[in-house]
Amino acid sequence: MKYYTLGISDDLNVIGAYPQIEKEDNYNVSSVDSYWNVSWNQFPDFMPVYNIKINDKAKATSLLSTLSGFYGLTVDVALRGLIEKFNLPAHQFYPIQVKHFGQKLEYYWFHFVNSFLNYVDFQNTIFECFKKSPLQIIGEFKFQSVDELHKKKSELSFGQGIRLKHLVLRNNFPEFDIISLWNITPIILVNTNR
Repeated sequence: MKYYTLGISDDLNVIGAYPQIEKEDNYNVSSVDSYWNVSWNQFPDFMPVYNIKINDKAKATSLLSTLSGFYGLTVDVALRGLIEKFNLPAHQFYPIQVKHFGQKLEYYWFHFVNSFLNYVDFQNTIFECFKKSPLQIIGEFKFQSVDELHKKKSELSFGQGIRLKHLVLRNNFPEFDIISLWNITPIILVNTNR
């Protein structure tokens, strides 16, 4: 299977203005039901609240950017309908409050829970260590576990990072069409070949 990275656009021709969204004025990120209290690897035992507004100079796109610390995707009705046609891991679509020019728009928080660590073939997955500015590849690494990867990350200087170069999944991978690799690297991968 071939996967593609799915990310938020910063192209002003697409989103209109940057940042595209901000938290609603009366939204308290410290509240018990805030998105801050939702983990990447489990569903909350409460109905999460996520109140945002699209900046006046920005466009209402099918996939919106997110606030810091948000796990998942902010999607409109049309994108939700498309996503639901694919083979998905355990997931929920939470209705959220999105305003643009004072009007409420119908958007959902697509929160999917998956820990693909059991499916990653670490012995054949390749990571790159790089210098951030100017971008320069320092070396390639393979790790035996996610703990070994995190240990290496903690040893790097501020100007260095580690990213995936080549991901290999085990044969028992359930072939989901969307994968979040939050515990390895902050990216979402999608398969569009169905």
